[in-house]
Amino acid sequence: MTIQPKDYFMERLVSQFLIKESTKILEFGSGQSKAIIPLLERFPNLYYVGVEPSASNAKVATDLLRNFKNAKIFNQLAYNKIEDYKNFDICISLSVLEHVKQLERFLINSIEHVKQGGYIIHRYDLGHALYPSSVKEKFQVYLGNNFPGILPENKFVRYLEEKKVCEILENNGARIEKITYHQMPNHKRFLKLFNTDTAEKVSLAKKILEWEYDISKFLYKIDQKQRELLFPAVTVWAIKK
Repeated sequence: MTIQPKDYFMERLVSQFLIKESTKILEFGSGQSKAIIPLLERFPNLYYVGVEPSASNAKVATDLLRNFKNAKIFNQLAYNKIEDYKNFDICISLSVLEHVKQLERFLINSIEHVKQGGYIIHRYDLGHALYPSSVKEKFQVYLGNNFPGILPENKFVRYLEEKKVCEILENNGARIEKITYHQMPNHKRFLKLFNTDTAEKVSLAKKILEWEYDISKFLYKIDQKQRELLFPAVTVWAIKK
């Protein structure tokens, strides 16, 4: 058993009181929605909607969530509006933005679905671009950066500029609250290998993830390229004006 950063991320939203008993959560690129299950079990009145383009992942998620009356999955791209438009407390995406071809449309849609004062939180991964696992992945990133029209939606990946994400959000009714940086490569490798089979080990693993949040406010002084190599996952936290 190992600590999953996505699970810890969801726990942190609870500890920061962004997710509470009756929170309405919208997740773009929700995958199989496994990380939301502990929260649905903890908060029976929580309302969750996942938007997932993969039919197979959407089917798995629908099956996993079938016993939760306040949870549903839409099998579609996150470019169009769904029910409860403008009614969500929070919209999140985790390791999704780097795969989005129509970035502005996606980000604007995430803003438009939350109520005034609601949160828009996008955590994306630069690892594909900075630490490609194969020649194929390196080539896909090259195409995504330079010839995006060639790649279909389900194969799309690119390097994503932090400034661009922030500008789109700020130009369309959101205010950036903070930016945090995550997944130092050695931390990521260690956590995959570290067996958290005791409460003490779980606590120690969480301290590594917590440290990345705590150190983030000091990282703006580091050159962007160096910072991205050190912390290839970026989370942009915004609030709808």
